[in-house]
Amino acid sequence: MKFIQVPVLLFLCTVFNAFTFAQEKQYGEVSGYVKDTFGNSVSNATISVQNGGESTQAEGDGFYKLERLPLRNQVVLVISAVGYSTETRTLHVADRKNILDVVLKEDRKAIDEVSVVGKSENERRIYDIKRSGFDVSVIDLNKYANEAANLTQVLKRATGVTIREDGGLGSNFVFRINGLDAKIFIDGVPMDNFGSSMSINNIPVNLIDRVEVYKGVVPAFLGSDALGGAVNIITKRRARPFLDLSYTTGSFNTHLASLVSTFTNPKNNLSFRMNAFYNHSDNDYMMYTQEKYGILLQNTINSKPITIDKARRFNDAFTSGMAQLEVGFRDKSWADQFYVGLSYSQDHKENQLGLSLSSVTGGKWSESNYLMPTLSYKKNNFIVDRLFADVYASYSHDIKHVKDTATYNYDWSGGWVSYSEPAIAATPQHTKFDVNNYLARVNLNYDFDAERNQSLNLNYNYNSGHRTEYDMIAAYNQVKLPSNLGRHIIGLSWQNQWFNKRLSNVLALKYYRLDANQVTDSRKYNGNNEVVSGEIAYDAKAWNYYSVSLASRYRITQDGGWKLSYERAYNLPTLEQLFGDGLNVTSNWDLKPERSDNVNTGFYYNTFINENHFINVDATGFYRLAADYIHSKAVQVDGDDVQQYYNEAGVKLYGFSAEVKYGYKDLIAVTINGSYDKAIDNKKYTDDTNQQVSLNYGYQLPNRPWAYGSMDVSLIQNDWFQKGTRVQLSYLSQYSHWFYLSEAHLGSLASKDHIPSQTIHSAVLSYSWSRNKYNISFEGRNLTDERAYDNFRLQKPGRAFYLKLRLSLM
Repeated sequence: MKFIQVPVLLFLCTVFNAFTFAQEKQYGEVSGYVKDTFGNSVSNATISVQNGGESTQAEGDGFYKLERLPLRNQVVLVISAVGYSTETRTLHVADRKNILDVVLKEDRKAIDEVSVVGKSENERRIYDIKRSGFDVSVIDLNKYANEAANLTQVLKRATGVTIREDGGLGSNFVFRINGLDAKIFIDGVPMDNFGSSMSINNIPVNLIDRVEVYKGVVPAFLGSDALGGAVNIITKRRARPFLDLSYTTGSFNTHLASLVSTFTNPKNNLSFRMNAFYNHSDNDYMMYTQEKYGILLQNTINSKPITIDKARRFNDAFTSGMAQLEVGFRDKSWADQFYVGLSYSQDHKENQLGLSLSSVTGGKWSESNYLMPTLSYKKNNFIVDRLFADVYASYSHDIKHVKDTATYNYDWSGGWVSYSEPAIAATPQHTKFDVNNYLARVNLNYDFDAERNQSLNLNYNYNSGHRTEYDMIAAYNQVKLPSNLGRHIIGLSWQNQWFNKRLSNVLALKYYRLDANQVTDSRKYNGNNEVVSGEIAYDAKAWNYYSVSLASRYRITQDGGWKLSYERAYNLPTLEQLFGDGLNVTSNWDLKPERSDNVNTGFYYNTFINENHFINVDATGFYRLAADYIHSKAVQVDGDDVQQYYNEAGVKLYGFSAEVKYGYKDLIAVTINGSYDKAIDNKKYTDDTNQQVSLNYGYQLPNRPWAYGSMDVSLIQNDWFQKGTRVQLSYLSQYSHWFYLSEAHLGSLASKDHIPSQTIHSAVLSYSWSRNKYNISFEGRNLTDERAYDNFRLQKPGRAFYLKLRLSLM
């Protein structure tokens, strides 16, 4: 009986499979990429079947997929996008899976004529950026997906941007735009809330769709207190099933991995999104003595400092990891997007150096564990037509330990400071920081008409940080030292267009409030652990400010225009600037908010020659008067060199930047840019009596770059070995002019320490096949092994090589 049952079951299964297969074969699908003539993704393209059939939109990388097309039938597809000429393609649906890539030609006239009502959020944002008066550039990170780079390496190439690092992977950095402090956001949320593992020198490029770089005036919807500008990082959010995996290995025992995955159930629009990355590097690159610039590596033998030629960096490894899961719904009647998320990250950072080469440590390190639940909601036509709502809330808990477990002092040999005499004992340290952070953000945008000629935006941003510091070693003195920082920022902006959309304006008003308080313990103890002096003190203060800004753009010709913006803005101190980080930054309770009056102006020109050549020229200039300018300096605390933020009473900043881009089809792409910005001490008198002129008045501020630039040349070949392949060779060069570390006008020039001019050359060779599914790239950085220095003459890595493997499925 069993023998008979088996053939029967096999027959039934065969019939069922054949029936299912026949059912599935009734329909086919078509997918592909929509790009422009120069290989750029057209993320706002609509692909539809002619005469009212299926339709879809291309996503951030230009990919689209149309399903349920009649099998073995002929369909006509219509491909359109704002700013591009509409194309039609006739397709015979011969197989279940069909491929059709489309190239759209730009129609500059259509940019100002097409309404974007009903389009995606991504399309609306790109359209707003193009027509706004803000000095903003958009970087498509999909172009760099095959590079072994984090976001820092890409942003360094942007005009007017300086990112100053202390060393290799995971090192401390200072981020500025046109010489002023700039803020960083992820999907419109301040990056301060994401913990130390989520920073621009940790985030892989594969997690990001694009980056918006605002110079000068910042839109009110970001809720920012930035002076110099802001960076808004837009992460990948796909509606389709999507998986992107990458792994990189390279010099200094570097290992990098990233994952992006999205899935939406087409039946109920239940959506899942996961991001993750892992970074590690020993950062054990070679350091060199450069006596000409006062850069000395020294060991101590018989209590005497001995200069050595070179030494390998040690105790400087960095490891970080992050995982984020979001679950929610898309495209429902009650929400365009609704997600509940949970993020966890951790890092372990060894710390060999403070701010100088002499402060070498052998056992100092920090570690952080970070947890953050989130809630986000977005809806077009919220309550009433043309009202867009964006609501975000999060709570984060970060536990950070800063330790120095070494019981002796070290030098560049990697051993104790003395070999013939008893080693010098050091005092172990262990401080715990417990940080709780709350964030609430509401953004409402109302369009008065369908053409969006008049829009009103209201943004409210609340951020509260509570940090408790605890000495884990001084058991007899286990007093918690809390510090708190609360921010309220409200922005109201009116965006309008006049004269047939030739003139665009954004007028904004902002209100800032900052509340800070701290508990300090200045008690001193005798040998019996009895208090002999000092006390526990509580301090509190608050600031209220108002600001105004105006950003205008006037289109002079079809190809070019002029931008002008003005703002009075404020930069509020951060938790780290006020209270320190327990590692390399010490506190300064007297630090005040920075104020600046900023004027920015510039011209842009974009043109096409024979539809095969593209030229873009962008030139901007700025002038700023800053009061209580926040700067940093090196100070000594308990014998260690650390960084402290302080206020310069008055600073005048001015400069200009220019960028030229050239493209020939999707074969050649060239970008060259340069920036010049001066920061002059503008405080004339040393006190309010106006009796004595300051020695620094009228002179350049030290320890900051003032002339820098970059060049990027790429050669591309598609379908070289077989159809669906892509080969790209990119040459990258970055230049930074020398600058003084201290006041150049005090003392002889020969005695002044300065950072030398430096040019870094790098190259990337990548190969993709099976239509970007499989990717491999080889990257060489600092090919000439240039001695590269930055903050306080700390040397950065020399020549390095990396191999990256990437898999992209959809």
